[in-house]
Formats: sequence, C-alpha cells, structure tokens
Amino acid sequence: MVPKVTIYLALSLLTLIFIILLCLNLGILNFKKSYQLQVISDMDNQNKLSNDNLYRFAPLISDAFPLANSYPTKPLIYRFEPQDYSIPEKIFTNPLPKTNFVVSRGKTLFRRFCIPCHNEDGKGKGPIVTKVELKADEEGFPPPKDLTSESTRKMTDGRLFHILSAGQNLMFSFHDKLTIFDKWALIHYIRELQYGK
Repeated sequence: MVPKVTIYLALSLLTLIFIILLCLNLGILNFKKSYQLQVISDMDNQNKLSNDNLYRFAPLISDAFPLANSYPTKPLIYRFEPQDYSIPEKIFTNPLPKTNFVVSRGKTLFRRFCIPCHNEDGKGKGPIVTKVELKADEEGFPPPKDLTSESTRKMTDGRLFHILSAGQNLMFSFHDKLTIFDKWALIHYIRELQYGK
C-alpha cells in the first residue's frame, strides 16, 4: 500500500504544475517577451521574421526584393513608356538560345495570349476581329498588326520586348502577365512564324 505522504506529494506536484501552466497561459508568468505560451494558439501569436538578411533592400527602391519562389503581389513596373522604344531597342537583346524548349514555351504563350487578336498564323485576323458579329452602328475592332509583315520582321528583338512590356496602340502591356524569360521565349516563337522553321 502507498503511504499517504506520497499521494499528497504527487497531488501537490500535479497541482503546482497545473497552476504554473495556467499562469503561463494567462500571461501572469512570461519568460519570453515576444509572445505568450498558449496551449491552443490558433496561430494568433507567431514568431516574426528576424533580421537574418532575408530581405535586402535595393538602392532607390522602397520595397524589398521578393523571397525566392514567391510571386509579387504588387504590380511590376516597366520603366519605359510605349513611345520610348528607342532606348530598349538598343539595350535589350534576346539572351535565350533558340532551343526546342524555348520555342515550345513561346508557342504555348502565343496560343494563350496572342491568338485572340493575331490568330494562329500571326497575320492579325484573330477571332476577336473575324468572329465577333457587329450591329449596324458598331465599328468593330481595328485589325491588329500582322506579325509576319516586313515591317515587323525588321523590328529588333529589343523592340518586340518593349512592345510586350509597355504595349503599343490598342495592345496593352503584358508586363504583369509574362516573366522576362517568357517574353524572350515568345519573341523566339514570333520569329519562327516570320521565317518558318
């Protein structure tokens, strides 16, 4: 048989542990200043990011660079206006080699973003122009640029990159929808349409 003293000591120890846990949970005892110990916190109090160089600030930019494998929630800024094509035309050149993967990626993006206006062949007679029935008083959508025309062939890759980034005439910017890699891959595919395989 267990002596009564041992039972009283065990009960006292359990009561003391319960009181300490209760005090910690209520914040009466607080060993860490950053957050309270909670049995079920429901993620109310979480550890914050420490100063461990996760964010490095770029000069003259107010926001931090995004963490790796994340997508920015703020709109990306392209620094040239649509009419400022002469500078990007000189400084941008296609850094991607023309490989099957790059051209295939460009073709996928062309089908996703360009076909409605430029059609599959790039000649500017997409469904938005040819298949939309107009009422008698409607003008319709002006025909988009023929991507296989001589004037488009003469454009540099930098100029095409600029048009994808800043837009041109009625074509809006795709800067927030396409990564830099995707733009260059799309330009490779446009060249494929222009010159054949």
